[in-house]
Amino acid sequence: MRLLTIGSGLRGAKIVELLHKKGVRVNRVPLFKCFCVLNNEEHLRRVSLKEDRKFYVHGLRGDVSGFVSKLTALYEIFEGSLIVTSLEDDFGYLTSLELCERLKKVTEDTVIALALVPQLDTSSIGEIKKRIRSLRDSTDVLILFEGEVGVEQKILKVMNLISLAGEIDLKKKVAGEVVVDTSDVFNALKGDGFAIAGIAERKIPLHIKNLIFRKDSEMKALRTKRMIELTEEALKNVSINGDIESSKSALLLFAGKPEEMTMEGLFSSISMIENLNRDIVVRYGDYPIPGMRKLAAVLIFSGIRKFRFA
Repeated sequence: MRLLTIGSGLRGAKIVELLHKKGVRVNRVPLFKCFCVLNNEEHLRRVSLKEDRKFYVHGLRGDVSGFVSKLTALYEIFEGSLIVTSLEDDFGYLTSLELCERLKKVTEDTVIALALVPQLDTSSIGEIKKRIRSLRDSTDVLILFEGEVGVEQKILKVMNLISLAGEIDLKKKVAGEVVVDTSDVFNALKGDGFAIAGIAERKIPLHIKNLIFRKDSEMKALRTKRMIELTEEALKNVSINGDIESSKSALLLFAGKPEEMTMEGLFSSISMIENLNRDIVVRYGDYPIPGMRKLAAVLIFSGIRKFRFA
């Protein structure tokens, strides 16, 4: 899934800078096409993107029409747009609204906003809720993350796994048992309300004795149990404390060493999610990465309308 990725405001721009540096590549092609928009010259110098990928506008409500025109003239393939910002950054928030609205008008692609929500002791609850509603109305998908210390790495892991959906690595030539494509991801994310993400990962221990002396059935049970535990962990490690029991749809993706994923583990994890809400629609898939010594699970719930500040 190749995303036109724009950081609005300094914090959004720094997250996009991280996606530029450490975002996944498939067939040597980066899946995140990164840009940023800022209204401060010092902030521009602090973001290490190429000069033609950084755009300066003047004032709190700068005109981004020239920037959008530049993007639509690019000879690059995008399947959607991702706007990253912080809700406590006035410029970043206002510019994100305009970017989302303009991109929806000039492209037919899905527009996703990823917003950092400040903690209760730093902002007005009423104002933040108002900004969430306005940003949701201006975009196709809104994903919320609590703006805690270290959230950038969580966003990197989540977006890297999501972006792998629908991609085929020609060098590795390995396909998942259950392939999820870009349209599945977009359909899972779209809906009323907002979306939240959970992630969990584990290193795969290398025990030669287990490989030699354990029966296939025992190894399969161990791997199945690990997948279920990762799903449970992802449910607890969500990006913001939202009412997941009322969500309309969910997306579950496993990625990692192919031998460590089992269909039993996948379908047991799906059943766990379905037990949260009998009406929830769950989309799911796996993305094998040969040679990887980790197994990761990413879980996204959408259609959420309520959340609680920490």
